Amino acid sequence: MDERVNRITAEIAAVVERNLRQELLREREAMLRKELETVRYELGRLRAAGRIRPPAPRPVTGGSRPTQRPVESRPMRSDSARALIIQTLRRAGRPMTIKELTKAISGRGWRSDRKDPSKSVDVALRHNPQDFRLTAPSTFALNR
Repeated sequence: MDERVNRITAEIAAVVERNLRQELLREREAMLRKELETVRYELGRLRAAGRIRPPAPRPVTGGSRPTQRPVESRPMRSDSARALIIQTLRRAGRPMTIKELTKAISGRGWRSDRKDPSKSVDVALRHNPQDFRLTAPSTFALNR
């Protein structure tokens, strides 16, 4: 009987220890995620201010050559996306769809943290009615 009680007590202690360890790891993960978010924010601010350069693009292995980004472009964030959209619409001289705009500004070096970068472009277009107007479904033109 004592042997059985000792075995059950040891099993309970192991489960409690495992649960405590999991909880501590979850807390550590949350803290590290918050710290990583802060670091990414600071890097974005420094890049936007031109104080640091973005990491060099990784070479593509395989049959095709990597595409070259224009020298003047660099990864941009938030209101820089708005500026790139304005430049792109001016150059095009015609209304463009969200997908066309996303492809055009991505080719100029803009990067988004979202899984779907076209959502960032859509938000920039819809939250700046002073700059852009909707001409057709998902198609925008400059207001100027």
